[in-house]
Amino acid sequence: MQMNIDCNQDVLEGPATAMELKWGGDVSKFLPHPNLILMSDCIYYMEALDDLVKTMDDLSNKDTHILCCYEERTIGQNVEAQRKFTKLVEAIFTVNEVPLAEQDAEYRSEDIHILHLMKR
Repeated sequence: MQMNIDCNQDVLEGPATAMELKWGGDVSKFLPHPNLILMSDCIYYMEALDDLVKTMDDLSNKDTHILCCYEERTIGQNVEAQRKFTKLVEAIFTVNEVPLAEQDAEYRSEDIHILHLMKR
């Protein structure tokens, strides 16, 4: 992640930091609240979802934008994990899916979803 930050310094409009984060743990070293949280492929392990959503809640405020990208899974525990994640985040955040037409033409796919979340 740090390499991506380093390679994109010319387009960043503010500071960016790559840091390890344990879901459900102390987020104090990540405060003040970030303007943007990027998440990718985090919705797959049922037992971790409560800690994931708690961390999202702890890290964000009403000005924080969260972009969450995930691949839709149609088998096994992943289907139920996606349902549970949706239920948990909708209690705390407004959730809007980024329409496929607004996604990058080269990289978009019907089974890849991007959610824009903001605290209620």
